[in-house]
Amino acid sequence: MSQSLENQVTALNETQPPRYGLLRSYHESVQQALEGCSCNYPTTKRLVDIVDDPAITSQMLGNILSLLVDLDVIGVHSQRNNSNRYDLTQYDSARMDELADLLAANPEP
Repeated sequence: MSQSLENQVTALNETQPPRYGLLRSYHESVQQALEGCSCNYPTTKRLVDIVDDPAITSQMLGNILSLLVDLDVIGVHSQRNNSNRYDLTQYDSARMDELADLLAANPEP
């Protein structure tokens, strides 16, 4: 049985505050990019071009997408050393909304 999303977010906040802070700061922009992407299996590079926030770098976005995979919000289509492809056919918008609510309710790291 997998952890609940709330437990996963709490654990992330306690064990990896920098990654938690990154997710908390940019989840809305990343959500908009995921929902605005017309490709089912985009790379980070493709998604970074869609993100409205110019402060988000490719590396930052890659870290956030990795967290979203770990939190079962999106899937991975293929993993590569230089560029993962994410499976947006597995995008769970309800889970992403729940994550946004949890991030809003949790204190800053």
